[in-house]
This record gives sequence, C-alpha cells and structure tokens, in this order.
Amino acid sequence: MKKIIVPFKEVEDYSLEDFGGKRANKTVCIVRYGAFGDIIQASSLFPMFKKEGYRVCVNVSEAGEKLLKCNPHVDELIIQKSGQICNTRLDDYWAVMSQCFDKFVQLSESIERTLLLSPERIVESKGEKYRVAASEGYHLSKEEIHERCNVNYIEHTHKLAGVPFEHNPVYYPSSSEKEWAKNARRKIKTKHVVMVTLSGSSVHKVWPWTDAMMASILKLRKDVSFVTVGDQVCQILEVGWEKEPRVITRSGLWSIGKTLAFIDHCSAVVGPETGVLNAASTKPMHKTVLLSHSSEENLTKHWVNTTAITPADCPCYPCHKMHFGFSTCNRDETTGGALCAANIDPRIVVSDITRNL
Repeated sequence: MKKIIVPFKEVEDYSLEDFGGKRANKTVCIVRYGAFGDIIQASSLFPMFKKEGYRVCVNVSEAGEKLLKCNPHVDELIIQKSGQICNTRLDDYWAVMSQCFDKFVQLSESIERTLLLSPERIVESKGEKYRVAASEGYHLSKEEIHERCNVNYIEHTHKLAGVPFEHNPVYYPSSSEKEWAKNARRKIKTKHVVMVTLSGSSVHKVWPWTDAMMASILKLRKDVSFVTVGDQVCQILEVGWEKEPRVITRSGLWSIGKTLAFIDHCSAVVGPETGVLNAASTKPMHKTVLLSHSSEENLTKHWVNTTAITPADCPCYPCHKMHFGFSTCNRDETTGGALCAANIDPRIVVSDITRNL
C-alpha cells in the first residue's frame, strides 16, 4: 500500500505534487477523518469502488491509518496529522487535493452535523478559537428531528458516494495481530469470552451498569470470562476487578488493532455505539449494542446476530444529536451517567448475553 504523508504548509502553498500528483489510472479519493467508528463505516465503500474499476485512495488522519493499513481494498493512503489543517481552511485544502483524482468523495461531517446534529460550540484549531453554528434543524422538535435523521448511516454513506449499497464495514488485521489474538485467547481457559467495550467518544457512551452485568453473569456462568477494552481513561472503570481471574482488564493496554483482531475469538461483544461494535457488525458472534443517540435504523439495521437494546422511559431517546458534555445531554442523578445509558436495565443485558452464548 502506498502512503503519502502530507507536509506541513500553509493551505495556499499546497500543490498537486504534495498529494502524489494527478493519478494516471482511474482513482477515487475518499476523505474520512473522525473516530474509529467513522472509519469502519466508510470502509464499506471501498470494495464497491473496486468493483467499478477504481483504484482506492483514502485521505485520513492517524486513526484512519491504524485501521486501514492492511485493508486489501485500499491502494493508497494520504495521511495528515489530526488538526494539521485548520477547519476553516479544509474546503480550500480539498479543492487542491481533489484535482489529483477522477472522483472525490468528501465524507467529513457526512454523519455528524447531518444525521447526528451538533450544538453551537467554540472549537480550537491550530491555536485559533472560533464559533461553529449549530447544525441546521438542531432546535426542531424531537419528532421533526427523528423524521429527518432516522436514516441508516451506511446506506446514507453509500448514497453520498454514488455506489450501490452493500453492508460491508470490515477491519482487516495484520498477520501479526491475528497470531497475537490466537495466543491471547489460548491464555483464557473458559469456554466463552465476552468482550466489553467500556466507553465511546462521548458522555452518553458509558453504561453505568457494566459492573452489575458482569458480576451477575460471573455468578450465573462458570464458563464465561470477560475482556474489558477501551482507552487509557477507561482504566478507572476497571477498578475493583484486579483480583478476579475471569475479568481480563485491557483498557489502555491493547492497541485498537489488537482489540479488533481479538473480536474473532469472542463469543459475544457488548457495549455502546463504538468503533469496536461497528467492526463486529458483519461477524457471526453475538453483539449486544446499548443504543444512546442513534436508533436501530441508524446503526444496527443491517448487523448480523445483533440485539439492539434501547433505553426505557427516556423521553429524549433517540435524540440524533452529538454531545460534547452534559450541557446538552440529560444526566441521570442517581448514576451520574447519561439518562439514556442509565435507563438500560442490566437484567435485560444479562438475559440477552447468556441466552446467546
């Protein structure tokens, strides 16, 4: 796979050569930054473009490079640092880059701010602070927002890209990641391993009943172990399980590549709306997804062997909104978590996992 590292320059100084020049062969460039889940969802496009005879180039930041390094449907990556280009200059930046390709598909904010509406906020880019207006329709009624935004994310992505729809978001691990995952599974002696993703990229993607769920299943089933995964901050959610041999705490210790490679050795994967669950969506093991700002139509409509669990008695669900803190997200006073997360009953989750092992 060819990789092009974008040099640091002022936007007006970029030339076609900085992006590899005009491609001689029929090539599409797909721009997708964002979090792990965004990259995984975008990967559904790549085999469709290959079927149409395109070479596939993807413009990504560091997260995308980690997830696409072994994707057989990607011919090249254009890689830039997160925040390298000021958000206010991205259109000018893409105007230059797009000249190198036969087709240019720009997916930034294709889901966020479009199907997941964003509030007005102050953001900082390259030391500059500026105000970003709320998404169009952000202040409409819940019913009006649902009518507008209750659209499947990957169907929408394929429509924007102008290719037929097939649900095929896949992470391709490296050979070393595959071998590592096999060895990691051999060390766990129980028949079943359940992967639990502890947190996603926002306050509503933390389920406050994870400990209760795991404790219940450990008591019910002697043939089950849990592997908990997440970033380094999630280590605080693992406190208290250090002496339980059937809970293997790996937040901040496993790379995203190792985590996704290990999915193939799990009997079930459980968690909120995260990149890990998106990567598992086409795989045969059971998925228990704890929905928060998305509906089943948005996220899990085409997923294999999946139970999507929605919150009970939560008037704001599904809000179809981005949240950058509790200033816009309703908080549960008892647990301190988001109301939607707190209102998913752990007994329902326990029942779903145990009957699907």
